[in-house]
Amino acid sequence: MLPPSSDASASAISILVVDDLEDALFSTKVLLERPGLQVLTATSASTALALLKCNDVALALVDVQMPGVSGFALAEAMRADPPLRTVPIIFMTGSVFDAGRAFSGYEAGAVDFLVKPVEPRVLESKVGVFVELHRHRRELRERNAELERLLRINEKMAAELRQAHGKAVQTALTDELTGVPNRRHILQLAESALTDHRRQSQPVTLGILDLDHFKRINDTYGHSTGDAVLRRFSQHCTEQLRAEHALGRLGGEEFLLLMPATTVDEARQAVERVRRTLPPHEGVRFTFSAGLVEARPGEAVAEAIERADQALYHAKNLGRDRTAINPS
Repeated sequence: MLPPSSDASASAISILVVDDLEDALFSTKVLLERPGLQVLTATSASTALALLKCNDVALALVDVQMPGVSGFALAEAMRADPPLRTVPIIFMTGSVFDAGRAFSGYEAGAVDFLVKPVEPRVLESKVGVFVELHRHRRELRERNAELERLLRINEKMAAELRQAHGKAVQTALTDELTGVPNRRHILQLAESALTDHRRQSQPVTLGILDLDHFKRINDTYGHSTGDAVLRRFSQHCTEQLRAEHALGRLGGEEFLLLMPATTVDEARQAVERVRRTLPPHEGVRFTFSAGLVEARPGEAVAEAIERADQALYHAKNLGRDRTAINPS
């Protein structure tokens, strides 16, 4: 067996010559080998199989009559091994060519038969055809591999762009401090809910929630504590309300609560549950007041919010830490 190819010859195309006669191997190697074309030689089927498994072989020139394992048996072993199945085989025979032998050879997987002694130009021509075919297949595999690599890179970049776009969209729609929808987003959701309300005639309740005496918390404990209170309030509301309900920050300590498919009485029960279970933040107790209104048919978002705001003022006038409904 020849030693492994050096880096300089790693890109050379290989053909395999299998013959039990050393002189025949030498002469064939001298005839065919040239820069870019490597001739591997083997005197037995076992050596041939080992070379085939270690090299990308474009063509196997196999002597039919070899002691031990014949060329036909070697071909059958190659066809039984999936990685070797596609290697073309040209049988070389020194015996009289007959139809029965040809049939056995083609059945074993041969693409051609040559009778020794072979005219050098004929051998070079036939080998050249398969070498060129192999070169084209190799180039095609390399191009396909490069295309697949580029496709994977593009898919990765596309996924990263989608992720970045999703984060950008989420950032544009989310209040940075509390993590709930920002003013613009919650108003868009309210507009959508009222549009569905007009189309489907389902109740929609809107509420304005405002933390009581929030300035006092900032003045007493500092703005960092005030920010933490806003985050704790938003988290608690999100945990207590149903998934289809949405809480958004309008600004400061004021929030808009959107409750589709919910009557104002149902909304009041939900908000009261939130109010009663509101925990303090690290010992800082805080409360909120709420004004609720059920949207009227055809009512604009601004009109519904104005009525909810009136209900909020009513709750604050009654002493805060409570929920009020606008009956009008």
